[in-house]
Amino acid sequence: MTLPLVRPTLRHPTGNRKHHKMTFSFAPPLWLASSGTSSVSMPQCSRIRGIMALCLLLVACIPSTSAEYVPRVDTLSQSELFEPVDSIKVLAPTHFPKPTHWLGDENVTIIVKPSYGQHRPNQDAVLAYAEGYRLSYYIMFLDTLTKTGFRGDVVLAIAEERILKPDVLDYLLIFTKGDTDKPNVVVYQQELYCDPKDGAPGHHRALSRSGDTDVFQFCQLPNVYGWKKPDGTYTPAPDPREGRVVATIRYEWYWIWASQYSPSSWIMLIDSRDSFFQRTPFANLPRTQNIESVGGLLYFFGENANATRLGISKKNQKWIKNGYGDATIQAVKDKPTICSGSTMGEQIAIETYLRAMVNEHDEAQVRMTGSDQGFHNYLYYSSKLTGASTIRKLIVWEQGRGFINNMGALRTKPFKEWGCYDPDKHVVYQWDGSISPVVHQWDRDKELHGWMNGEKHREYNDWWQAQKQR
Repeated sequence: MTLPLVRPTLRHPTGNRKHHKMTFSFAPPLWLASSGTSSVSMPQCSRIRGIMALCLLLVACIPSTSAEYVPRVDTLSQSELFEPVDSIKVLAPTHFPKPTHWLGDENVTIIVKPSYGQHRPNQDAVLAYAEGYRLSYYIMFLDTLTKTGFRGDVVLAIAEERILKPDVLDYLLIFTKGDTDKPNVVVYQQELYCDPKDGAPGHHRALSRSGDTDVFQFCQLPNVYGWKKPDGTYTPAPDPREGRVVATIRYEWYWIWASQYSPSSWIMLIDSRDSFFQRTPFANLPRTQNIESVGGLLYFFGENANATRLGISKKNQKWIKNGYGDATIQAVKDKPTICSGSTMGEQIAIETYLRAMVNEHDEAQVRMTGSDQGFHNYLYYSSKLTGASTIRKLIVWEQGRGFINNMGALRTKPFKEWGCYDPDKHVVYQWDGSISPVVHQWDRDKELHGWMNGEKHREYNDWWQAQKQR
């Protein structure tokens, strides 16, 4: 009998054969190695040796599972795709009005105070609207951030007590004690005034069928602005704007919070539910000298240009078309999407950006959840921010090349097939092969979602239950 010659294909987990490593070991069966008289004839032994030799060849060709993961490296830049569009260029204002301008009184000021914790004006800060999540999401966000060594401020808006998930506040209060081994958390727990849902009485935040807060409910933000009286107390002002979804309201919160920091502080705006940290994004940031006279840096972060464009995404088309018309969406349809859920900047620049975002809502008259991404992209591609003296430079980082890695557009296939995710170590990489400091939209990948939302969140819950027993 002649056995066919097998020529196995060697394939490294990343598809890179050059770096493939093979290891093997072989020991003969004990019945061949044992002492004593064998009942196997010489011709049989020859055939057995031939079969064993073939087995050795096959074993040698099996890839070792111990091979180090090698992320894909892609040095090809597509930065030219992010050029602003001349056909929709606007006369850029030198400044944008404060969100308080609708009250018609320059004496109106911010009167809302943190519910727990205190701002530290000279620190860098992470700002997130974090309403309605279960405890393990807050632990994920703060635990991974703490492990990077970040010790600045983290400012969060959480749900009112009536609908707050169990143990959330108790956990957050751990970070308000002045512990130098942890970031400093500042919590705002402000009740919104919302349109009634499904005939329910009152003007409270509504819950969806899943038990999460209703992201489509229109709400107002009262009692955050007002007038200071001679005795030091305040008279609160009503919200002068009509109801809007919380995804839009958050930019007013961000403006209120950013106003508490010094012009040179770096501020990050980030979605908290679908973000975790692997390295501190604040370690090697440039710090502008004489910032009040020259303005600060503002960083935007793009989505993957190979996977999506503004004209491909139906949601982005809708947000831009409804706010700015058919001509605008036609002008930007081939442009990469810039994510509104992740932005960084020096305080003097990001405060101006936040004024502009609130102003876009007022001007565009779009009321949909997610419309803030339309505002964000329009501000950039129309060059509307370029006239502001407080923004020295606006930089858009391509996906996988900046401090925040927006992964959402990569959901067209598994992250590991893109070559940017090690499923064994659960690490996400940049396109230069380094580890991404911040991973945003991790839940778009089935494998990473299964690990984080399953194994890690169970681990977080178990840890918290153990803490409660102490």
